[in-house]
Amino acid sequence: MMKTVIFSFQFIIQVFVALGAFVSGLLIILYPSGKLLEMSVELLNNSPFNNFLIPGIILLLVNGVGQGTAAVLTIRKHEYAGIVGATFGLGLIIWIFVQVNIIGGGHWLQYIYFVIGVIETALSFLIHSFLKNSK
Repeated sequence: MMKTVIFSFQFIIQVFVALGAFVSGLLIILYPSGKLLEMSVELLNNSPFNNFLIPGIILLLVNGVGQGTAAVLTIRKHEYAGIVGATFGLGLIIWIFVQVNIIGGGHWLQYIYFVIGVIETALSFLIHSFLKNSK
């Protein structure tokens, strides 16, 4: 029963992150000025970017497609679900660290996604253990 709850919760987290990142990344790619999402390119003054195109592509691929892939592996209880989940959980944490260092911190969404990344990573180690011991 507990394993089912952990796999289900992990799946929900991964789908939540994937959908948000996919939609946001796509909107940023289509409108790299950031205005559609009410972001100013001035946020990127301390970065190597002059618009949000490259960050949008990374967001879409890593946190969108990557988390979506992790979700599929999790729901299927694939042998690599734990490893892939941990990889993208850590990727989410790194994304937030880089974001805070480039554009600054303090937005409530940064805290939420950081905690989600930590939870996803921790659950991934449990999932990896469950899958490894079920062989």
